Amino acid sequence: GRYAVGCLPAFGEEPGATMREIVRQLVFPLTLLAGLLAARAILASGAPPESVIVIWFGLMPWVAWLERRLPRHADWNTSQGDLLTDAIYLPVNLVVAGGLSALWAGLYLRWATQLQAAVGQEVWPITIPLAGQVVLACVTAELFSYWAHRAMHEVPLLWRFHSVHHSPGRVYWLNAVRAHPGEHLFRGFISGIPLAVLGAPPEVLAYWMVISRVAGLFQHANIEFALGPFAWIFSIGELHRWHHSAERAEADHNYGDTFIFWDALFGTRYLPADRPAPHAVGIRGLEAFPKDWWHQQLAPFRYHAIERESVR
Repeated sequence: GRYAVGCLPAFGEEPGATMREIVRQLVFPLTLLAGLLAARAILASGAPPESVIVIWFGLMPWVAWLERRLPRHADWNTSQGDLLTDAIYLPVNLVVAGGLSALWAGLYLRWATQLQAAVGQEVWPITIPLAGQVVLACVTAELFSYWAHRAMHEVPLLWRFHSVHHSPGRVYWLNAVRAHPGEHLFRGFISGIPLAVLGAPPEVLAYWMVISRVAGLFQHANIEFALGPFAWIFSIGELHRWHHSAERAEADHNYGDTFIFWDALFGTRYLPADRPAPHAVGIRGLEAFPKDWWHQQLAPFRYHAIERESVR
């Protein structure tokens, strides 16, 4: 169906419609390619590998503009009293995530040293081509991210923290950063283990970061773009909108942070071909969930009270 894998423009379509369909098909792969080329240029210049983060910031205005020009749902481009809250999350979570990464770095280094000593040599396969190392990094890191995310849905205590991310009534590029510090504490620790402990080189980490960041922007973006074959690779677009369905039975799928192949393997990939992802997102039965940033920080600790308030 159109919503599942996209479609090619039909013969005889109006030129404007044909161009729109071409944009739908190409906007994500071309943006990803541009990000990777920019990363190669940054690394070739001798800049530190972590400098590639500027690509993520640079693409934010592009994705925000695309939401206005090619919206999936026009009403999702209007604030629901959430814009200020999400704007606060962006800088706060950059500090939180960065601080936690520094906190775990010492522990990861110790584990990496112990692993290397046990194996007797470097663990990461640095002799294979760079492209192969990047693919390996994506597959390995995503396995840990998948199970950390899935745990936040299946373990009630962890869901209280993850519910903050699922609380908005719309899905757009900026609320991708909406996450409670408790979620960063858990998922950041688990997700950071494989590449840090296995000793992936900085250049490999840089390309992995660009791929995950670009996909992350399109994961929440309110853009009408076609998934095509990417519906079996990246957990973006319609796949992630199903993950944000107001119905938990539908939302408890598509756990991939960046990629969808582990969902396909473990049976949690969900993309019905007969209908689009629902317009109703959020958490049904939790309508009293607070909208402002401060009270959302308290929400996991008064989750049952919010449930009671929601049924009044």
